[in-house]
Order: sequence, then structure tokens, then C-alpha cells
Amino acid sequence: MASLVPHAAPMLLIDRILDADDNNMTAEVTIQPGSLFCDQNHGVPGYVGIEYIAQTVSAYSGWRAQKAKTEDREAKPKIGYLLGTRKMTMTVDAFKPGDRLEILVENIFEDGEMGVFEGTIRCHQRVIVSARVNVYQPDT
Repeated sequence: MASLVPHAAPMLLIDRILDADDNNMTAEVTIQPGSLFCDQNHGVPGYVGIEYIAQTVSAYSGWRAQKAKTEDREAKPKIGYLLGTRKMTMTVDAFKPGDRLEILVENIFEDGEMGVFEGTIRCHQRVIVSARVNVYQPDT
């Protein structure tokens, strides 16, 4: 994951990439009692799902950079920014230890440095978080 996302532990929150193509990426995180933001009584707050989606978008960007790597072009992950979200819905208040979350992001729109992604988080085949996120990745 470190080769795709420009975060270091403990802020690298997603565990692995399950699948990727030119427009989508699916990642996974398993909630552990020691996971960052995990409260022993409540688990990880559901709103942290937006960060799981954002980090999957970041991994998608890093995956595309590696795929497009050439001898004269660097393939290390670039810093990007989550600008905001629209239509975020959550059907759970928290993710519990043992929950295996599947995070899917779909590239809806890109225009140079700006992008829009549809993100969903599933647990036990059920969508529990969805959001459309706006991101910015400077071309520097």
C-alpha cells in the first residue's frame, strides 16, 4: 500500500487492493481492536468511511501512475486533497472489530487536476456508506 498511497502508518488506513481497472478500484480494510480511531466500546466511527474512500481514491491514482510509468516519468504516489463530499449516507454509526469492509471507488469525472469519484463501502455484501467525493491533485 505504501507504494500507492502517500501516507505512512498509522494514517495508512486501508489494508490491501482487491481489484483495479481504468475506472475503478476496490480496496479492503478489516477493523481490528487496535485500528486507528477504534474505540473499544463503539468501534470506528462511521464518518471515518470518508477517509477510507479518500485513501482508495489515492491508491487508484498511485496505481494509475505506476501503470503509466516510463523511464523518464516518476511513479511514486503524489499528494492529493479531499475537497469535499456530496450525498454522503451511512447506515451504521460505527464499524465494529472484525468487520471486513470493501471500499469501491469509481472515477466519474476528471479534468486535469480535479476529479469526482463515487465511493461505496460494503460489509457483508450490503452498502453501509456511500459518498460522491471531489478531489484535487496538483500537477507539480
